[in-house]
Amino acid sequence: MSDVSKKRVLAICGSGGTGKTTLCEDILFITKKISRKGSTDKGNTTMDFDSEEIERKISMQLAVGYTEFKKHLIYMIDTPGYHNFIADALCGIRAADSSILLIDAKDGPDAQSERLLDEILKEKKPALFFLNAIDKEDIHLEKTLQSIKENLTSKAYLLQLPIFKDGVAVGFVDILKKQAYSFDGKEIDTPKELEDEVEEKYMELVEEVSTYNDELMEKYLEGEELDKKTISETLSEAVKTGGLFPILVGSALKGYGTKELLEEVITLLPPPEDMFDEPAALVFKTYNDPQMGKISLLRVCSGTFKSDTTYYNVNKDAEERLGTINLMLGKSFNKVEEVSTGDIFAVAKLKITQTGDTIATKGSKVQCEFVEMPLPYISAAIYGASKGDEEKIGAAISKIIESDPSLSFTRNNETGEFILTGMGKLHLETVISRLKKKYGVEAHLKTPKVAYKETIKGKTTSHGRYKKQTGGHGQFGDCTIEIEPLPRGKGFEFEDLIVGGAIPKQFIPSVEKGIKNAMEQGYLAGYPMIDIKIKLIDGKYHPVDSSDLAFQMAGSIAFKEGVGKCKPVLLEPIVEMEVYVPDETMGDVIGDLNSRRGRVLGMEPYEGKKGYQRIRALVPEAEILEYAPSLRSITGGRGFFKYKFSTYEEVPSQIAEKIIEESKKEEEKK
Repeated sequence: MSDVSKKRVLAICGSGGTGKTTLCEDILFITKKISRKGSTDKGNTTMDFDSEEIERKISMQLAVGYTEFKKHLIYMIDTPGYHNFIADALCGIRAADSSILLIDAKDGPDAQSERLLDEILKEKKPALFFLNAIDKEDIHLEKTLQSIKENLTSKAYLLQLPIFKDGVAVGFVDILKKQAYSFDGKEIDTPKELEDEVEEKYMELVEEVSTYNDELMEKYLEGEELDKKTISETLSEAVKTGGLFPILVGSALKGYGTKELLEEVITLLPPPEDMFDEPAALVFKTYNDPQMGKISLLRVCSGTFKSDTTYYNVNKDAEERLGTINLMLGKSFNKVEEVSTGDIFAVAKLKITQTGDTIATKGSKVQCEFVEMPLPYISAAIYGASKGDEEKIGAAISKIIESDPSLSFTRNNETGEFILTGMGKLHLETVISRLKKKYGVEAHLKTPKVAYKETIKGKTTSHGRYKKQTGGHGQFGDCTIEIEPLPRGKGFEFEDLIVGGAIPKQFIPSVEKGIKNAMEQGYLAGYPMIDIKIKLIDGKYHPVDSSDLAFQMAGSIAFKEGVGKCKPVLLEPIVEMEVYVPDETMGDVIGDLNSRRGRVLGMEPYEGKKGYQRIRALVPEAEILEYAPSLRSITGGRGFFKYKFSTYEEVPSQIAEKIIEESKKEEEKK
């Protein structure tokens, strides 16, 4: 279908458990795209096809489907709802032209609903709100609506008022038409007790809609009868500009309200538009499967793309051939010869192209802007089940990261650990599960080690001699050094003050090397020593027995014997944090940071989100290794943070004693 005006591209989003995948399944069923409705409980839905999703009964990556309704081609991007997998939700919102935000009719919106709407508003894209599971018992509609207006947007208005009988929803009133319907689509009489409420909701909606049309506003203020067609057209414009968010009701599980939702999708939401005057497509998702290989999902931003044709990757400045072009329905492929503006298509085995890249024609300078990935904020050290597994783990994780750019995998040079960082504990656990199931690699997670250091606070002079006599040449090295502290962050300094050739020049670097080796081994708890200055002031040598090794040993002995007299102390890394929290939780968050030995540097209103504060603090890294779940708990999932290394500071003596003791126990086990 090439008529762009007859296309709609939707991101189906909402918090975990609000029924997004079930809604997609119902849409595919009522439009006869599938013959039987699957369920997440049975693990047989079209959109949740990954083995991890089926096992856990939640969406963990975005999936794409398409269908036809009233001669319109509708693409649906089913996005994950849990914060651990928010990256795919953001990619889905970026690739779509508009969104359907699902909200549980009984529980109302939560922190994740806010996060998703923030992204929709940031993208300046329209959205419909779908109050799902309206068939639940004991729904307090006004409470849910109030929560939507307070926590999401004051510009949300009911288009349908549910009709409850004995506490169970049996139908709805179309507020603009003032006509009641049962959920099977039959016209029914509006219950008498709802007539006043329908009128009230109608006037609220019309008053808001009229602000988008001067003529309508004038008639409304003068009390004249309003033209239903003008109201409908103005409502559509208000929604398309992102100024108004209609609320519809239904139950995806029961099939209530889905057809009406599709009607409004066609009426209220915009078709795709060409972003450029030439062909351009954005790669917004990559699947990497050991059996299927690499599958890239692209959204056509403008122009036409044909199968078996060479195009140009703007980001990589290189050509890339597109082979067979497919439309995707879950994991199924439907081969097509060409695609145009608004279409979403899949291509297998692209060589250089990655998520976020733009495909265009050769020499093109156009670029489709990609979404900024959220900062991953929970880290764990990853270990193989046996020695030598690091290479296998690295190769497999690089493929997983290609399909999930919100993950990062690095090596901590200080501790030697490989660190996996993601959006939450579940996020990291699924990586471990995928490693085993898909790549046959056993791995496990541990709390990362803290890169402690050691230093000194005093100074001394120390002597070191290494003498060994064997048959033939012996070994002889002798040196005297001064040890003193340096200011924090200065590292290591070595000063050669030898005069008169007491130690020959070729052996001076040997003394320095021996001292550096001893510093690496530490003194208190085996952690590397920093911020130390060494002065080499005297020594002796033997013309036959002196050697590089002998002076290395002498330097090491001198350092080890002297450092204990220099008041050695343990240092810990301090990070500078920025914590973003709702106003009402700021006190609790600051209290929590203080309990973690943090020092608050300041706080100020956060410009990026109304009603939020930005707290800056210096906190020991050891205290924030498991900070993410605590912050989520304190802020109801609304807080987030980032941090960077700042400096090293002395560990308080009581804490240092425990760290030293634990280190010694670890050493004994080896």
